[in-house]
Amino acid sequence: MRSILAVASFSLFLGLLVSTSCTHKEVDTDSPDALYTEAEEAFKDEKYLIAIERYRDIKNRFPYSTRATDSELRIADAFFEQESFIEAESAYEIFKELHPTHPKGDYVQYRIGLSLHNQIPSNATRDLTAAQRSIDAFELMVEKFPTSALVPKAKELMFEARKKMAEHENYVADFYFQRHHYLSATYRYSALLQEFPNMGYDEEALFRLGKSYANVQMFDNAKDALKRFVARFPSSSRRAEAESLIKDMNKN
Repeated sequence: MRSILAVASFSLFLGLLVSTSCTHKEVDTDSPDALYTEAEEAFKDEKYLIAIERYRDIKNRFPYSTRATDSELRIADAFFEQESFIEAESAYEIFKELHPTHPKGDYVQYRIGLSLHNQIPSNATRDLTAAQRSIDAFELMVEKFPTSALVPKAKELMFEARKKMAEHENYVADFYFQRHHYLSATYRYSALLQEFPNMGYDEEALFRLGKSYANVQMFDNAKDALKRFVARFPSSSRRAEAESLIKDMNKN
């Protein structure tokens, strides 16, 4: 009985040994292709730090290999996937400068814009520099690669960024208006209407622009704004108030 168990145990051990030896592959460290495959496996397994280390090793050891260029781009991708968007943006920018005619130029420029887009704060009261920079990056992508399959998505993201900037501009304008800083409010409502039209703020912004002008006794500007308001939004609940204000100013 013991001998049978011993034979069975040995057979199991031998099977495991063979299985292990078959699945474990020695990487040829002198082959950039082999090292790149290893790095790609780490990337696929979401081991991004390990993947970045492997890609950098390829860059340093085989700088003139096509895999070195591939690795530069994948380093940026790895930063992006681990949500290190500042580092990703920088890596894509460096890649673009080093390889301005690369066949994936549209992808690289798109990813620059997307890295910036992902840095836009959800709270519109905060600094939205990233929003404007993302728009600039996407506009450049659309201009340089108008036939790219990524153009529709880039335009969609530009619209989202512009909506966020419009929300911010409206917040600042309302801030001044509610605190009776009417002159400052006129500047911000004017900017909102000129730079971000048709974003859902036109009706209230135009009405408040007219009221703000009236409060700083810029009556011609106030009447012009309120008349435009009535013409554009004849069904507004504020129409009667706007017409009353115009009437009062005409008396002066």
